[in-house]
Amino acid sequence: MRDFDWKILMTLYNTKNITRTANLMFITQPTLTRRLQQLELELDTTLLIRGSKGIVFTPNGEYVVQKAAEILRALDEIKDHIEQSEHGSRGTLKIGVPNSFMHFVIPALVEKFSEKFPQIKLELHTDLSSQLIKSLEAHELHACFARGNINTPLKKHLLSEDQITIISHRPITLEDLPNLPQIEYAKEETVVNATAKWWNENFDTPPNIKLKVNSGEACLQMIKHKLGYGIFSDIKYFDPKDGLFSLPLTFKDGSKFTRKSWLVYNENALHYPLISNFVTSVLESY
Repeated sequence: MRDFDWKILMTLYNTKNITRTANLMFITQPTLTRRLQQLELELDTTLLIRGSKGIVFTPNGEYVVQKAAEILRALDEIKDHIEQSEHGSRGTLKIGVPNSFMHFVIPALVEKFSEKFPQIKLELHTDLSSQLIKSLEAHELHACFARGNINTPLKKHLLSEDQITIISHRPITLEDLPNLPQIEYAKEETVVNATAKWWNENFDTPPNIKLKVNSGEACLQMIKHKLGYGIFSDIKYFDPKDGLFSLPLTFKDGSKFTRKSWLVYNENALHYPLISNFVTSVLESY
């Protein structure tokens, strides 16, 4: 089997559609069909079944697709290793990025890095920090940015520590909060727990959650429409030009309620110039 065959199987597994797969692979549908038939002959098994609702892979087909993913990943690693040996000036970097970093931090970092290494390609994967750490530990990423209190054996550099802040469309005080509608957005579990601790330290009643949204940006838009206040783990969401108001949070003992930002990577990977160049570039920016 050729590399192209593994890519055909992976693409078909993802699309479950012969016509779409043929288009994505830039081949004709009859050519694709013949190649699939040849693969089944070579392996002496049925890989997939065509039904009224599309393509269904057999158990053997599922197994072959799983191995195809492993083979393609191994081939990518081989190519990356060879490219990285060329002084780290070519290749592809897979970087994990939390949503807030993608919005506020990454554009400037990527601009600076790309100016210095124009032939390095960057694949940016967004997710919650906890999931990005898991992907990095599984060697699915070369490095990642993460927020909050993270537990990992990997190398981590502290980039910044931001104070948790309330943003509202009008001035408010802490005493107002239990009676005001709150807009909640998806955050790391560690931040959710820390926020709950802060809230319970200050109030006897739970917050009045009016809306739940999936991102800080969505939460900010709701605030601009006077639908409530939000608790943000990144002060960069606050821009005085928006006509909004901020309230930095502290604990009862006077300490700031903060959240840390990290650059995380496998220290053993620094012998690859490609990864080393990226880490150095980020740390220089901070």
